[in-house]
Amino acid sequence: MSQEPFGIVFYLIVTLWLGNLWLRDIRAAAKDPELAGTGFPGATTCTLKPIVVAVAGTLVLLAAETFGELRLGISDEQSDVSWFFLLALISGAIVEEFVFRGYLVIESRGHAAKWVSIFAFSAIFALLHPYVWSFDLAEETADAGMVSRLFDAFSLNFTTKAIFSTAFIFVGSLWFYFVRFFRLNPQHSIIVPIAAHVAKNVAVFAIKLAQGHITSLI
Repeated sequence: MSQEPFGIVFYLIVTLWLGNLWLRDIRAAAKDPELAGTGFPGATTCTLKPIVVAVAGTLVLLAAETFGELRLGISDEQSDVSWFFLLALISGAIVEEFVFRGYLVIESRGHAAKWVSIFAFSAIFALLHPYVWSFDLAEETADAGMVSRLFDAFSLNFTTKAIFSTAFIFVGSLWFYFVRFFRLNPQHSIIVPIAAHVAKNVAVFAIKLAQGHITSLI
């Protein structure tokens, strides 16, 4: 997730655009119930109960992750961020939920296919976060060929912190999928995993603040 102001503004623009599509389909379904579920994935309403359960479960997972980091002695292996990054955490959570828990799930081929896709896309979701890998086009490779530069820029990183964080992102993704489809959310509203993901990211920011990893305003 970008920490640059331009990247954060881009995330905000995409979030507003997707949110507008979601609200448009919600309003259309309110006028014509037959349109419910035919537009934007998860463009349905829900009660407060599934949101509370989803957020509570997310915070339990985050507490377990934080405790595990402390026990493993890797809690200091975090990046420093700015206050402005909080906007990226919130908007990024919303965009990721619309994409993954909205579009990236197979719902039309039975229960087994749905859960196979959930595990597969959760693995992809976890691996897209750059913990076990990094990509850095270093200046010293500027004179090399493009293929060589790209190859040299990519590296794997199987440290305890990288593996631990990736594993918890995978588990968190499974939880976000679960709360979209569990029985307390019978209309499979996307707002439930969005609320859970936003709550997690805000809590992560609060933990960074408590541990002294918020270093500047922008």
